[in-house]
Amino acid sequence: MTHTTSRPAARLTAEDLTLADVNALVAFLDARISAAIAGHHADSDTWKAVLAAQLVLKRFAKEAREAYGRTDRSPRTEQDRFRRWNLLATLALGWKDDVDFDPRWRIVAHPSTDGAAAYAILCGRAPVTTTR
Repeated sequence: MTHTTSRPAARLTAEDLTLADVNALVAFLDARISAAIAGHHADSDTWKAVLAAQLVLKRFAKEAREAYGRTDRSPRTEQDRFRRWNLLATLALGWKDDVDFDPRWRIVAHPSTDGAAAYAILCGRAPVTTTR
C-alpha cells in the first residue's frame, strides 16, 4: 500500500488517504464477506444478510474509488473523498481490533489538514501541526 503521509493514523484526514488505501480496505472487507457468505446456504437469512453487506461494499467501493481516482483538489472532491471514505470505513468497524486491520482504515474526522485546523480554531483550540 502506498502511504502519502507520516502522520499518525489517529490524526489522518481524507486527503492523507489514497486510492491504494481504498483498494486495500475493500480487499480486506471483501475477503471477510466472501468467507462469511461461503459458510451459509443461499436460502438462509444469514446468507441474505451477508449478500446485502456485499452489495453495499461494492457500491461504497465504486464511489470511493471514483472520488479517490480524481486528480483535482477541488472542495467538491475533498468533501466527496471525506464522505466516501467514512462510509467505507464504517463497514470495517467490527474488525478494528483484528491483527490484519490497518490503523489507517479508521473513520477520519476531517476532509483535510486545513479543515482540521479551521475546526480546531473554531473550537478554541490550537491547531495540531504535523509534518508530511
